[in-house]
Amino acid sequence: MKRWIAGVSIAVTSVALSATPAASQTDVPSTVDVPTTIAETPTTVATPTTVVETPTTEAPPATTPTPTTIPQVDLPGEHVVAGQLSLGATFKEQTAASCTVSGSVAGGEINIIKDEAGNIGVVYGKADLGAGQAGVVMVALGPLPLAIGAFRTTGTCNQDVVGIGSYEGTPTSAKLSSVGYGLYPRDFANLVEIQLDVAGTEPTASLNLQGAYDFLAAPRDAAN
Repeated sequence: MKRWIAGVSIAVTSVALSATPAASQTDVPSTVDVPTTIAETPTTVATPTTVVETPTTEAPPATTPTPTTIPQVDLPGEHVVAGQLSLGATFKEQTAASCTVSGSVAGGEINIIKDEAGNIGVVYGKADLGAGQAGVVMVALGPLPLAIGAFRTTGTCNQDVVGIGSYEGTPTSAKLSSVGYGLYPRDFANLVEIQLDVAGTEPTASLNLQGAYDFLAAPRDAAN
């Protein structure tokens, strides 16, 4: 009996297996193509840096002007040791600057040169007049009754003036009366007067040329 049941079971199992379709097989490809994605990295182009060099301006070194040296030489004429000098100008527009300064030339450096007739034909030099100083030159123009003159005065009467006009010269006096122009102040001068009255002289002219140059060449503000 048991053998029969076992045989039936085997037979049923065999039939069942033969009736069951074979399990489907899925073909799995051996190689799977995985798409490759290459990320493109953007290329950054470096902008060239332009360096602008600012030129360095160096201040020029401070320089001290070389002083002008005036050699002392023998001068012509006679030294006035006693007398009076008067200088002044009247201006057209700068009327407040119109003035006259006068004083003794004793102890100063005013000199004269006489012409062939014995009259004063040249006046030049420097002198202290009151609280200020004066430098003057006046030259007669030959046989003509004319002269050209220029002067600088400081102190209470500050003027730099040049003029040309009528001239009178004697053995003891010299006088210029003219129109002219002011270099300080800058204005036309209706009247320019230079007058020297001589009371005594010595035969050798006297003038410190360096001192006269320094006085006449000094800037006007420094000369005041």
